[in-house]
Amino acid sequence: MKYKHTAKVGISLVSFLILLSGLMYYFGQDKCPKGTFPCANCTICISQSAWCNGLIDCPNGDDENEEECFDSAGSWGFFFKNRTTSKCVPSDTEEVFVCPELCDCGNTTCEVSCENVGYEEIPGNMSKGMKKIALRGNFITAVLRKNLSPYKKLRSLYLNENRIIHIEHGAFENQKQLIWLVLSSNRLNEIHKGDFMGLESLEMLLIEDNLIEFADLSDFANQSTLEWIGLTKNMICSNCLTLPYLPCLKDLYLDMNQIEEISENLLSTLPSLTGLSLQNNKIRSIHENAFRNLHELSELNLAFNRIVKLPTDLFLSMGNLQTLRLGFNPIENLTISVLRPLQALQSLDVQEIEIDNMDKNMFAMLPNLYFVYFKKFHYCTTYAPHVQVCRPRTDGVSSLSHLLGKPILRAAVWGISCVTCLGNTLVLWGRLTARDENRVLSIIIRNLAVSDMLMGIYLLIIAIKDTEFRNNYNLMANDWMSSWNCTLVGILAMISSEVSVLILSFMSVERFMLIASPLSKHRPLTARDAYSSMIVIWVTGVTIAFVPVIHWRSSTRFYGANGLCFPLHIDNPFFVGWEYSAFIFLGLNLSGLLVIGYAYTGMFTSIWRTRHATSLAVRDSEFALRFFFIVLTDAACWVPIIILKIAAMTNYPVPPDLHAWIVVFILPVNSAVNPLLYTFTTPKFREILGEGWFGRIRNFVSRRQSGQESQISRASSNKNVMNAMSRDNKDPEMNVPGFRYVMTNDENSKP
Repeated sequence: MKYKHTAKVGISLVSFLILLSGLMYYFGQDKCPKGTFPCANCTICISQSAWCNGLIDCPNGDDENEEECFDSAGSWGFFFKNRTTSKCVPSDTEEVFVCPELCDCGNTTCEVSCENVGYEEIPGNMSKGMKKIALRGNFITAVLRKNLSPYKKLRSLYLNENRIIHIEHGAFENQKQLIWLVLSSNRLNEIHKGDFMGLESLEMLLIEDNLIEFADLSDFANQSTLEWIGLTKNMICSNCLTLPYLPCLKDLYLDMNQIEEISENLLSTLPSLTGLSLQNNKIRSIHENAFRNLHELSELNLAFNRIVKLPTDLFLSMGNLQTLRLGFNPIENLTISVLRPLQALQSLDVQEIEIDNMDKNMFAMLPNLYFVYFKKFHYCTTYAPHVQVCRPRTDGVSSLSHLLGKPILRAAVWGISCVTCLGNTLVLWGRLTARDENRVLSIIIRNLAVSDMLMGIYLLIIAIKDTEFRNNYNLMANDWMSSWNCTLVGILAMISSEVSVLILSFMSVERFMLIASPLSKHRPLTARDAYSSMIVIWVTGVTIAFVPVIHWRSSTRFYGANGLCFPLHIDNPFFVGWEYSAFIFLGLNLSGLLVIGYAYTGMFTSIWRTRHATSLAVRDSEFALRFFFIVLTDAACWVPIIILKIAAMTNYPVPPDLHAWIVVFILPVNSAVNPLLYTFTTPKFREILGEGWFGRIRNFVSRRQSGQESQISRASSNKNVMNAMSRDNKDPEMNVPGFRYVMTNDENSKP
């Protein structure tokens, strides 16, 4: 039956689209299993341990690339010096050493490790010359003087992951040689003056992951040995931290606390500080003189705070700063005047900070800048084209080298653009050359084909530009995205998209009124009405595309938000003109999709009710199938776009790669398949095709095949006759050559 042809075409088309999209996603996805990372330009994933281990594992060697492995300006040095423990010599040669039960003492009498053995206090039966005691993971609740006083030569003490809630005043009074003290992951609530009295040689103090709300470190005042303090992951507030004069302190870590402001005097007593980290606090304000005494500071981390405004002279005295982390703050005044003093800056993190309206030369006056971390990919080419290492390297669409970052995207854009242009060209040729009794429908289909062809032309231009920018896109990206050429290309795609939606909606409503309500006062459209409607639709589509250009005439960024020049605004949902983008894709296009779905559902229901008492005719069945596939492809095109647009606007994390797949693959779905659904699968087209040159070719091939079959049949018949004659040896005439000649010629002479 004829309707089976439409079913086969529709099912094959949908299956092909699903298979193709699955393959493209599989081969184009970058994600690797947790703990592994992807190699560049391939699908190979290597483990974290193999990344930057000195051995090349990726085909291109990018796992050992210096740019990937080491941010020389952004590496926060942990204060660990190579030390060699001096030979262990007990103070009393007659002392008998007994290793505590369940502990590991190795082959020495000056180091002991009692980890996770359930001790509730520091054991006392150890050598007085003990230099290292490790008691991690026990049940110790207090640090008492009586437990530590025998070990006067102790240099390293590890009491992390216990249950310590109290430190006795003077507990460390006899530990004058102690260098490392680790009290992390305990339950300390406060640190008072006297808790660390006697630690005259201490170099590193680590009290991370406690419940400290108040910390007074006055015991270390004027101490020339202390170089590293770690108070990360506590509950210290702005007025609850006392830092005395520490002339040699190099690194201070105060991450993940409750600090709300940095006052003028909080850090003024730390003249030798080189590394300061205040990440993940609640900092809202910083005094303009907060860093005035930090002349030696080289690393400053203020990321993940609530800083809105930076004082203009904040970094005035920080000429040696090499690493600055400001990312994930709602900073609004990042200007040249703020950054100008940082002439030695090598690494800058401004992730999640909007700088769209900043001066494009803002980072040009930082001559030593080598690493930059931005929120958006195009910032790299707009604001820091002179910086060698810039992140992010891609926005899911482009990379620093290519307009279309993935090979499969490049192949897809060429293939889909050619299919779209070819299919709609054939529709126009067929509709213009063949006589069609339904002139109104032909007028609408021709306009639809023109609008769909514009999408193919748009993709073709993107493919050509990708070839033009190959391997040097980072040098051309800003010029391309901010150019009027990009804007015009985006306008072309927008006109195609909106005119196509409007025509499909108009055609759906028109058919619905004719089929679902045939007895109403609605009269069929005339050719003049069709032309007038198409003019109105084209004017509307062109107006929709040009309004943002006129409204944001001082900026080309509505269309130039990325290299594809199409304003979906999924990667950055609140970019310039986001309200208009939401109005188009969540307003007009969603309404059009609902109208199309409702109209075709109504038509199908009307036909079904009309024919319920009789068998459904072939043309009715075919019509219903075409309805189904028309609505299905419309939904396949617009539903993913609408869902992702809503998800992006609700700040749901949308993978950046999806933007490229939508523009290159999903968006042109209607443009590519409309010729199949509205023309190539119709009975009229099949009749025209059968009467035209395709039909003549098909008839010619059929005649050739029929002729060959006839010749084979005659030859087989002759062979059977001759075999019968040769088997009959009794008749002498059968062996006469003349007889055989007459029989053969006579047989061949038959019509």
